[in-house]
Amino acid sequence: MNKYLNLTSLFAILLFSCSESEDKSISTTTDPLQELQFEVVDSIMVDVLEDLVILDYQDDLDQYLMKERRGGKIFIVNGNGEMIEEVTLAGEGPNQVSMIWEGRFLGKDRFIFKELSATMDYHVFDRDFLKIEKIKGPAIGVNAIFISFYRQTFSTWTNDGKNFIMGEEVNSYNPGDVDPDKIGGGFYSQVKTGFLYDSSQDSIRYLNLYPEAWVPRKTKRWIGQSFPFLTFDTKRNKAAILPPIGDQLFLYDFEGNSLINEKSVKLSHPDRDQEIPDVSREYLLYPSFSDVKSFGEYHLAIFYTSIPEDVYNEYRSKGENYQQDPEYRKAHAKHRNPRYIVVKNGKQIGILNELPVSGQVNLGLPDGTLIVKAADGEVERDYNLFYKIRFVEE
Repeated sequence: MNKYLNLTSLFAILLFSCSESEDKSISTTTDPLQELQFEVVDSIMVDVLEDLVILDYQDDLDQYLMKERRGGKIFIVNGNGEMIEEVTLAGEGPNQVSMIWEGRFLGKDRFIFKELSATMDYHVFDRDFLKIEKIKGPAIGVNAIFISFYRQTFSTWTNDGKNFIMGEEVNSYNPGDVDPDKIGGGFYSQVKTGFLYDSSQDSIRYLNLYPEAWVPRKTKRWIGQSFPFLTFDTKRNKAAILPPIGDQLFLYDFEGNSLINEKSVKLSHPDRDQEIPDVSREYLLYPSFSDVKSFGEYHLAIFYTSIPEDVYNEYRSKGENYQQDPEYRKAHAKHRNPRYIVVKNGKQIGILNELPVSGQVNLGLPDGTLIVKAADGEVERDYNLFYKIRFVEE
């Protein structure tokens, strides 16, 4: 009898302890607006005069693929910042690409570069930078050309000997086929600005990157093209889509060549407390998102603060060339500042108003590292300094 009572008491104690632990876990909430801390864990300096940006990182080789920010030279750099190879890839030769802005490693032995052209073709090179293949791009009509130095619009990976490319392409539809004046917000259900290329089928499948739960699509409210940003974590088979307008980040699993299990994450920041603007409103007056990056278990949504309307109107009233006014440029730099929102496990866990170092977020790595290209400074102005930063978890 005593044994029975003792076992019963022990079971009750364990049950109570587990329940108490669960209740404590459930009641513990994270403040989505708490200021997070990131720290510098390492840095890389590349001793060349050209102004470089990082296109990609190959962790098995510990190598970076870099490019002249405004030129056509490509650089292979090791993890210590030492130059391995330099090649002028932009040009009209048989082993060149006429105009390039983006590129990736394709496995350990190849590279792939996106051509800036009417069809946005992709060019595959071997390790000696000899061209192996040209893949016809997904572009159909010319809608817009966006050039960003610090983000990539596509991801690549290999599986069972097959090559895959997934990315954004805002020129993947013919603007003459869709008229927002007639269909309004129906535009978001019809237009597909994403794509998936499968080398085994030698075909491109177009993807609608406007999420079903995105408020303008659900309400069929036309707010402009607002082309969404896509980032894909090839290690975890997870994708994130971020429309520039609104306050929603969308997370997906990638299975069977499809993006499934759409999940909407509410984003908030004190500097983004604004309603979705009218389509005619000047974009500088709204804190639109400008990028989303994956880094390990986290996602980083980036936006720039808006310019106060009275400040904008003051300079705008001076004439069409107001953007050339040095005082306007100072005002622009003063008011348009980057802000960051961090998401983990489908929830916003906090914000970051300033990076631990001055610069631009250049790349996110699967191990949870963000790489920041240092801003020009008194000492480093002739060099390329990149910082590795990580989230400080308590």
